[in-house]
Amino acid sequence: MAHATGRLLHVRACPQLLGLDAPLIATPAQIESLGTCAWCANELSEAGRRYFDSVEQAVRTLDPSDEAVRATEAALGDVDYELVWVPPSYSHIAVGDKEHAVAWIGRGCVMHQDGRLIDFG
Repeated sequence: MAHATGRLLHVRACPQLLGLDAPLIATPAQIESLGTCAWCANELSEAGRRYFDSVEQAVRTLDPSDEAVRATEAALGDVDYELVWVPPSYSHIAVGDKEHAVAWIGRGCVMHQDGRLIDFG
């Protein structure tokens, strides 16, 4: 993501994007030329990540209820992933592979890589 007037790239969970309804998706030129904010670079790196054995285990760190686990698993659907982790900020749960995430789990929602947001809160 890139803020419309910003000089750095940001992930959606970045505190610098709080209050923005729809941050702009970075263009290929922006991705090539802009740096990444320090907070986001830390979120994207493997440093400080905590890995989990399952989505259920990770979800229970945010909400221990069976309902939250069932809703999250249903919202993920048939998403194919190898790893489950939280970044250093614990702002979300990610599922994916070593290279990239394919879905992000927040409190009451799942965002898929294709932009679909499933809100179950």
